[in-house]
Amino acid sequence: MRIGILADIHGHVENLAKVITRLRREQVDEFVVLGDVIYDRRQATETVALLKDCGASGVWGNHDLALCLEPDDEIRRLFSPSVIDYFATLTSHYEVGPCLFSHTLPHQDAGDPTSYYTAPRPHQEGALDECFARFPQRILLCGHFHRWLAATPAGRLAWKGEEPLNLDPGGRCFVVIHAVMQGHAAILDDQRNVLLPIRV
Repeated sequence: MRIGILADIHGHVENLAKVITRLRREQVDEFVVLGDVIYDRRQATETVALLKDCGASGVWGNHDLALCLEPDDEIRRLFSPSVIDYFATLTSHYEVGPCLFSHTLPHQDAGDPTSYYTAPRPHQEGALDECFARFPQRILLCGHFHRWLAATPAGRLAWKGEEPLNLDPGGRCFVVIHAVMQGHAAILDDQRNVLLPIRV
């Protein structure tokens, strides 16, 4: 399966449209969002329309929490019904085949706004140990950090998103996907065991 991965859109409709066009040209089988679909109300309806059109599923981010976790009356007044409906489909974790998707490190509480800011960063020593220990999936992917990063249980890899990342078919890997708002996305081909960074 070829999965098109969209992280940290933050309502950047222009880049999102370009990325979706590119991923469709690459014939991905599924689109997955890694949270922070919006930043605020600006472009929320347009962003969601593009994601619905390509059938994107996935997870919420810290900027999406008010829309995903029992939105109150004020939130419902501020956003269109199509936006409210779309965010109701997002979850804290999303699993496809050997992959687990989350917005930030998967062992953090995705419903607690403070956890997104107080937890260790994936580049810090030992930060990913609990991820590998608690989650059995072969490939763990997240967004949130607006950068490329890859690591195995043995440690961080030298990869910086400048070329395809070849995944060990018998090993495990954690990958941070760079932000759509900055013109990035990725394709994960879990049959060929390669992750292809996309730049538009």
